[in-house]
Amino acid sequence: MTNPETQLASYFAKYEPAMAKLGKALRAKLRARLPGLSEIVYVYENQNALVISYSPTERGHEGLCGFKLTPRSMELFFGQGAQLSKSDPSKLLQGSGKTVRHVVLNSMADFDRPEIEVLMAAALKLAKLRPDASAKGSVIIKADAQKQRARRAKKATRPATPRRTAKARR
Repeated sequence: MTNPETQLASYFAKYEPAMAKLGKALRAKLRARLPGLSEIVYVYENQNALVISYSPTERGHEGLCGFKLTPRSMELFFGQGAQLSKSDPSKLLQGSGKTVRHVVLNSMADFDRPEIEVLMAAALKLAKLRPDASAKGSVIIKADAQKQRARRAKKATRPATPRRTAKARR
């Protein structure tokens, strides 16, 4: 098994150099801004997306924020983005989900905007987190492809039930 950093580098290598560079730069900025939080890495092959969530636990859905990298776009998302709307007078947050909202980033200059820092600070306050500069966060790889393979393998080993076979015949 390869180490998480090597595995993560291989995921970034699948993107065009400009997008990979943007993703790596955003990762470095988020790691510096959120020391001690775990980086939960997901690879969604069917969407051609790499998602990294910054979480105080080992569960990505509990993440404070993160980013989604695709071949054509980069999105900075906030796990409790719906609650951050009061902290977003510029109306940068997009999305209509119950909790998560995102901001499209076209360059690292977009991340360095004061409005983004306001959102980051509000997200930290909402989560009641204080980043600890001396803490070291871990990188946890939870690739979608691995999950899908495991589900398919498990499904293949289960015997067919009468209900499943009846549906298959229709």
